[in-house]
Amino acid sequence: MGLNDRQIKAIFYVVEHENITNAKYQELFKITRNTASNDLRQLSKSGLLKPSGVKGAGAFYTLA
Repeated sequence: MGLNDRQIKAIFYVVEHENITNAKYQELFKITRNTASNDLRQLSKSGLLKPSGVKGAGAFYTLA
């Protein structure tokens, strides 16, 4: 599916914790907000994660 290591680990994180936020993704992988947003957007487009529909603070992703 063309996922990077961070994205694969994020899927396992969501399986264990039910959801992930952009901030948590940044914290886990020590990356910038833009990189986290791009990774999470790709996971959403691939159909693996589903965005909460909330924009900004409070937004999170769950398994699709």
